[in-house]
Amino acid sequence: MTDRIAQLIDAMRSHGRLAVLFSGGLDSALLARLAHDALGDHTAALTIDSAVVPRSEMAVARQLAQEIGIKHYVLRLNELEQEHFKANPPDRCYSCRKVRDSVAWRWAEGHAFESIADGLSYSDLADYRPGLRAANEDNIWHPFIEHKVSKNEIREMSRELGLSGWDRPSMACLASRFPHGCTVTASRVERVDRAEEYLRGLGFDRVRVRHFPYDLAVVEVDDPVKAITLRGQIVTRLRQLGFAFVSVDLEDFASGKMNRTAEPV
Repeated sequence: MTDRIAQLIDAMRSHGRLAVLFSGGLDSALLARLAHDALGDHTAALTIDSAVVPRSEMAVARQLAQEIGIKHYVLRLNELEQEHFKANPPDRCYSCRKVRDSVAWRWAEGHAFESIADGLSYSDLADYRPGLRAANEDNIWHPFIEHKVSKNEIREMSRELGLSGWDRPSMACLASRFPHGCTVTASRVERVDRAEEYLRGLGFDRVRVRHFPYDLAVVEVDDPVKAITLRGQIVTRLRQLGFAFVSVDLEDFASGKMNRTAEPV
């Protein structure tokens, strides 16, 4: 991993003043660390704060940016004001990414930053990623894709560098909890966020609460047997949050399940 890390740092030095899109998740945290090691004050971390970002992730992003020592800027955006986003079509991530990239480029150009990079990995190419198409159109650099760095390698590099959160599960925007065509609203997003925070408080490491029509919550965790054992208190709490029905997903935990219903448009 040491040679791979050095290779990425050298690549970042060739990009001049570089802004990195920084959610505080595993991929973007490593990206920010490598950019800061390569460029020092000539890099900055940009975090989009919006209703579809879990509140806990915003706290993590601020903490990690401080730990890394990178200059950190929070850019606020409300995707839920956009009718296309709320309607939640299969290409929702494409339109969302276009708006986010526009906000990031406006900031970068106003602060004399020449390039913007994101933390998409080589492993992401195996999934349906309409946001990647938007990012390519918007001239966002993907160093981990360019250098064929997998998700597992990102985790190993983060561990080797002693980066906090190297063993944290991956997180995705809260809109990913809704099947395509199910309207994404502020109240539903907040309901999901609070439900997932509650389940993490019960000791589950990997958590998704999928929000289906008719206010159905499908609880997806790393230990479904434990969830069934605790079903009484889980159902009570999720009903308090506004879900009408609560079920447990009997499959293993897996990110990106909602893409099973996606058809590229």
